[in-house]
Amino acid sequence: MSSDLRQGDLASIDLSPVPGDSALVRVLAVPERDLLRDGQLPVGLAPFQDAVLVEVMSNGHVALPGAWVRPEVIRQAHAAGHQPVGEADLRLPAVVIGDGSRAALHWGETIWPLPFDDSVAIPSSCRPHAHSLPELRRLVLAATGRRSEIALTLWQQPDFEVPWHDVRLVPRAAWWFELAQVPAGMRYRDAVAAQRGLG
Repeated sequence: MSSDLRQGDLASIDLSPVPGDSALVRVLAVPERDLLRDGQLPVGLAPFQDAVLVEVMSNGHVALPGAWVRPEVIRQAHAAGHQPVGEADLRLPAVVIGDGSRAALHWGETIWPLPFDDSVAIPSSCRPHAHSLPELRRLVLAATGRRSEIALTLWQQPDFEVPWHDVRLVPRAAWWFELAQVPAGMRYRDAVAAQRGLG
């Protein structure tokens, strides 16, 4: 359970053995407490009910705007204080659930059907997954242009499909959102309001 974690908790993860080479992880939401609607977790978030939503900063810049991690990632990191989280901070990853005509873009709690048939292969980098600490560390290095420092040779290959597990971060991300007919420029909270009939 992630009940000991709180929205706004900060933790530091080491990126390399070099002292001070670290990234700051902020807990944006604990689904079982922070993302409930009428006491229930929205269907679009079901794959992440046991995960924690975080953002990751490196050198003062956002490296990962939102990522699902296993709760132990925060517990294994170094506690680094607390920073409040506002509604605008909730930048939830987008993933693809289902195959063929049942495929849909799940952007946080919103669900956008995709016009696919069985001939379309969904990249694994777009599928739901909660990252472990080693995976998160590698993603931050990749996001900050340091792929050559990742010990796994596979990751250093230019054609390697980085397992972001977030459609927003894959090549041609805008194309996926266009296919799902998400209005151009729509922010996440606007998408939620539109699908809940509040727009």
